[in-house]
Amino acid sequence: MVIRTVFFILSVCLLVSCSDTDDGGDANTEVQIRLANTSTVAFEDATFNGENFGNLAPNEKSEYRLFKGAYHYGSVSITIDGEAYGWIPIDYVGETPLAEGKYTFEYRFDVQNKILSDKLIKD
Repeated sequence: MVIRTVFFILSVCLLVSCSDTDDGGDANTEVQIRLANTSTVAFEDATFNGENFGNLAPNEKSEYRLFKGAYHYGSVSITIDGEAYGWIPIDYVGETPLAEGKYTFEYRFDVQNKILSDKLIKD
């Protein structure tokens, strides 16, 4: 009888701890993404997850594009003065997909150190 009671209490605790209030989406959630150049230099062929957003002047934002599933970071390639900068994620293990909505990936290029950085903003 004690074993059944303990099992019942553990089962209830497990069920209560599960929540559907996750702020993330799933791999098929549609999100709208745009890119913003917060640098003092022009970006050429700004590409995010294979989608080319074109050229972005300093402090310019692109139009939103629809993506089916995206994460807090992605594959990015930006050409600045003929040099390519960016990164390709190895995987998204442990990451939660973005929830449905509009997002801006802000990219800033440090001219002195030649480093590209990003920041995700939920619009």
